[in-house]
Amino acid sequence: MWTVTDDDFEKIANWGHLDDPFAAIGDFTATRSEQRWANPGQNQLYDEYVKKRLDYIQNQDFDNYYREAEKPIDYVRWKYLAQRKAWYIMPVGWDEIALNANSVVDVGCGDGDTVQRLIQHIEKVWDEKSIVNRQIKIVGIDLNNSRIENAIQHVRVKNENITVEFFQGDVAGSLVDTQDMAFDYALCCGVLEILDDGQCDAFLDELARITARGVYIEDLFERFPGGYPRDKLGKLLLERGFFVKERHVILSEPFSLTDTQDPMMLWPSLLVQNIFANRQ
Repeated sequence: MWTVTDDDFEKIANWGHLDDPFAAIGDFTATRSEQRWANPGQNQLYDEYVKKRLDYIQNQDFDNYYREAEKPIDYVRWKYLAQRKAWYIMPVGWDEIALNANSVVDVGCGDGDTVQRLIQHIEKVWDEKSIVNRQIKIVGIDLNNSRIENAIQHVRVKNENITVEFFQGDVAGSLVDTQDMAFDYALCCGVLEILDDGQCDAFLDELARITARGVYIEDLFERFPGGYPRDKLGKLLLERGFFVKERHVILSEPFSLTDTQDPMMLWPSLLVQNIFANRQ
């Protein structure tokens, strides 16, 4: 089990994204995307991570891993992950959500850290604009009950006008009785990348059916074992009535030629995409 210290939090804070949540955009260039492979630490971490992933895919039921794995997490590690992932899960379009949403669903919410960040973003926007009369309900759904328990335990709301509910389930099964356009906005982070093309189509169909105004998606953008990156996600969304308003391809941690930026070395530096799309 990895242990986080105050020094580790400080190193992540030094990335600058806590003050500028879009720091990853300015840090990224296509050239840096190629140059990251000149970093020995990046290559070593990538090779080790790929080997572990391939070994798991070959020897286990990979599809059921996301549903059945026990993933308890203490608050300190949960908080670190939220701060770490904030680099590449940027609040693209979240101002619109804060100003216009009555209901939001996070599909594949995991441990709830993105929901927590959305809550804090909404509270910040409301405070800056002196908004006191809006109400938002946020629903988090995940296949894994262990991770739902983490979310219930760790996510906190200060503003009484924001309510949060988490439950275990999948889009196709658990929301089949949910009416069309039930949610104003949807969030989907790191989900499409684990779905093959048929699963992805069915997932996006249901996501589009239950979402009235807009979707935010963070997802893998390069080939990786067990993953399905999609460089034409905008086309898939357009076919379902959503027009991409904003899109960014970034690295999952700040660029370096010499060091691994994440002190926990959780993942190699990967290309990811952030998309916000509105219903036409």
